[in-house]
Amino acid sequence: MGTKRVGLARTQALIENLKRELQLNQSVIVGQKVKVKSVGNATTTLTAKDSGCYCLFDNSAASTVILPAPQVGLEFTFVTTVTCVADHVIRTGTLNTDGFLGGVVSCSGGASADSFTADADGSNDFITLNGSTTGGLAGTRVHVVCIDGENWAVDGQIVTTGTSATPFGDAQL
Repeated sequence: MGTKRVGLARTQALIENLKRELQLNQSVIVGQKVKVKSVGNATTTLTAKDSGCYCLFDNSAASTVILPAPQVGLEFTFVTTVTCVADHVIRTGTLNTDGFLGGVVSCSGGASADSFTADADGSNDFITLNGSTTGGLAGTRVHVVCIDGENWAVDGQIVTTGTSATPFGDAQL
């Protein structure tokens, strides 16, 4: 009988330790802070330390964001919180060396939808959100992640007006 009590006590202690560990891990996961960075109204050069940031275009004035040198796993999410009246530009840090792959879907004021892709060879270095046909209205979201040390995979939703057009180019549109 004594052996059964010791075994039961050990099992109960193990269960309690597992509960504490799960609660600790859950609080770390749930309590993680989202990194937010304002990138509106200037030229901002991101670094590898900024990876994981939500970069907010929180000003209507022109702005340019330059991505860091590509390293596998770096990622950034760009969100327009204020409709731009001048271009918001996201560009690669090393022009003509790395580029964008993938695409975005667009919604023009809820009336129509379209989709646009970057050149399949990764040659597009610029995403231009103009506050009209190429996106940049409040609610636009573009996500990029470096997939191979050279190219940035891009996905997102752009909110446009009028007839939507591609935001991807070899230069600022």
